[in-house]
Amino acid sequence: MSLHESIDDLRGVAKRLEAATFAPDMNALKIFVDELGTFGKDYVPTPEDLEKLLAKFLRGERDFSSRELKNLPYIIYDDAINFDGAKEIILRLPDFTSASHLRRVVSVYLTNYDDSNKTELLRRRLNVLRGVDNVRLRKIFSAREELFGNDRFANMTRLFARTMSVNGAFGELGLGDFFKTAKFIQAALTNFFRADVPLDVQFKILDELDAEYDTYKNIFAAVADALILNVARAGVGKRKCLAVFYNRLGDPRFGNGRFAWNEVSARAREIFSQWLSAEDLETFFKIVAATAIDGQWKYREKFWRAYLPHISNTWIFLGKDAKRIAQRLEEKTLPHGTLMDATDDQSVLVFQIGRFVFSEWSHNGKLRAHAAESANHFFGRRDIDRKAITKIFVEDWIHSSPKTYSWQKTVSDWLNMNCGVNKTQGDWGL
Repeated sequence: MSLHESIDDLRGVAKRLEAATFAPDMNALKIFVDELGTFGKDYVPTPEDLEKLLAKFLRGERDFSSRELKNLPYIIYDDAINFDGAKEIILRLPDFTSASHLRRVVSVYLTNYDDSNKTELLRRRLNVLRGVDNVRLRKIFSAREELFGNDRFANMTRLFARTMSVNGAFGELGLGDFFKTAKFIQAALTNFFRADVPLDVQFKILDELDAEYDTYKNIFAAVADALILNVARAGVGKRKCLAVFYNRLGDPRFGNGRFAWNEVSARAREIFSQWLSAEDLETFFKIVAATAIDGQWKYREKFWRAYLPHISNTWIFLGKDAKRIAQRLEEKTLPHGTLMDATDDQSVLVFQIGRFVFSEWSHNGKLRAHAAESANHFFGRRDIDRKAITKIFVEDWIHSSPKTYSWQKTVSDWLNMNCGVNKTQGDWGL
């Protein structure tokens, strides 16, 4: 480190020490000491300065000022830097023994990280540096294997798993909160959730990401994709996923949520949708238990539980009393619609199997099958009139003789023929 750079560092330390000394909070000095070795947001040139610098470089001029040399790494990711040797020239011009130059290079690498050869050139250049002696860069280059190494993402995963905290990992890396939005960190977090890490550790990190959603929202779809698949394999953690991802991304089956889930794999969306359907069924069964006058409801419940893996969409419409019961039962996980022009304690479950939509009532009403075109008419609606459900259908059934499985056999045969779902009495019989 040159004398000039040492003086610059001491000036920065002096300013922070002065601020900490006169701060009313007596912990300010401790915070100051803890943060001495933290690399936060460095000077970022203005777009106008970068535009002038890029134009000068493209003209072939190389008489850059000291300030321009510091800023050169920022133009490496510009689309205009696409000709042979341009990237190499840019990386030869800054002084990598200068802490002020080096801080800019590290910042550019972390914030612009991608799979391009530009990033790979930066990574290799940083990975071979030794003897970096700068108070704000010392921790970073001590953690070169995590940030610049060949196995950087595997090493970052181990670091997140060991600290069980993004903030804890940042403390060891010497990075300030500014870099939480850096592309390298967010790529490392995405890989962390795809790795074979205990779910309880992944959920601890998820809690941090959820608490700072605005910072991490760009990777939430990727995190959801990885974690849903992990949870499905492990068979635990479903409710945690439902609470976080439904709140942040919405319902993948209909409404605006479909757009938020576009970046999630089809398999993860399918699993999450099945979880939502199961939640709706459980809510409906609880409400029925408190409101239904059908003493034979247990047969219907067993029947539809057997078909749950084949149910793709669900929605519940509740009468006024049924809605109050739902609130009393604290069924708050999922929204529902209001059932109009029906008795106050009625509720109806609408669900889809294959190319048909079905409506099942909490009372002694018929089971109805509706054409698939009815899906938009039912799902996600805030309210619906009873007649809209009971008048438009392609088939209906009375729940006759449930103890002898009369209606169950009839409906089961119909589902086999029209929806391709083959279930037997052994599946839905009591």
